[in-house]
Amino acid sequence: MTYRNPLILVIGLALTMAMGTGCSTSNQRAIPATPTMTVFCLEGSLMKTDLGSEGSTHGDLTTWWANVYSSMPTSKNPKDTTLVGIASGFMITTGPSKDLGDKDGFEFRVSNFTLKLLDSNDSIVCSGIHRYEEAVGQLTNQVQRPITGGTGQFLGRAGEAIVTAEGDDWFRVDLYLLD
Repeated sequence: MTYRNPLILVIGLALTMAMGTGCSTSNQRAIPATPTMTVFCLEGSLMKTDLGSEGSTHGDLTTWWANVYSSMPTSKNPKDTTLVGIASGFMITTGPSKDLGDKDGFEFRVSNFTLKLLDSNDSIVCSGIHRYEEAVGQLTNQVQRPITGGTGQFLGRAGEAIVTAEGDDWFRVDLYLLD
């Protein structure tokens, strides 16, 4: 390719470089090194509804709710800690194991859950897609979910929620909120 006017070449290169830096730079904000808040959920009820053929199929629905506590007591007895909220959500199977060729009995589910703090207008909404054991309704591994919104003090806040199964229907939820 030849350029007849060197000034057009210089202007073109300058514009390309200026626009190109927009792709190579990032406006990402860093997630805090320590959780902004940690709560513990004790699953109250979970229902998996098989909406397709028998077994894991696309569109199966799982709904649940859990009490939210300020800490998880060593006794694992909810009477030994403070109730601070309720969490509730749903999951829809979007990748059943037979569709994924997965012989380990796992499936992918799109999940959405809301953590509502009692005695306030504060709530946090999380969403994401995660791998679950097909035969088990609840989470048995650790997952990272984006925080997609909230109300009250969490209005307009984004971040990540790391949910870790703690056994006996207890889950640790570490919330990393961006400023």
